[in-house]
Amino acid sequence: TTEIYTLSLHDALPISDNNIRRARWLAYGGLIPFYSLALLAWLDSCREWALQGVAAYAAIIIAFLGAVHWGRALNQFDRGNQFPTLLFGIMPAVLGWFALLLPLEFSLPMLAAGLVFVWGTEQMVFTEALPGWYRQLRHQLTAAAVIAVLIGWAATMVPMF
Repeated sequence: TTEIYTLSLHDALPISDNNIRRARWLAYGGLIPFYSLALLAWLDSCREWALQGVAAYAAIIIAFLGAVHWGRALNQFDRGNQFPTLLFGIMPAVLGWFALLLPLEFSLPMLAAGLVFVWGTEQMVFTEALPGWYRQLRHQLTAAAVIAVLIGWAATMVPMF
């Protein structure tokens, strides 16, 4: 029997290029909840739950960023001491959890700082361990996520006026 295969332009790309392209789309899609919630926080009727949503989503994303480093460490257990990487990997989750215990006026800037902390540590400590496409993506995503969290934080101040 003869099987007929149809290939799209995307199928002609090497598998790694397809995976990188898909990872980028998923990552950029991850900004949708940040901006949707941050903008809804400016509506009086949505403010409270939207701000809670921004804070919870930021905490989850920060924990996810730490988990990336756990995954890297687990893949290298046979290549030396991975304790520093494992330790760094849990710090964002603890930071995110602690931020959720605070009032929104304090938690949102703490979460924005947490996003910058993880990004900055990756740039200073783990830059050689991360692929170039991922580092570039993290620059863009961190900046966009921090801006969204700060938009939400600004909405916490509306009732004061």
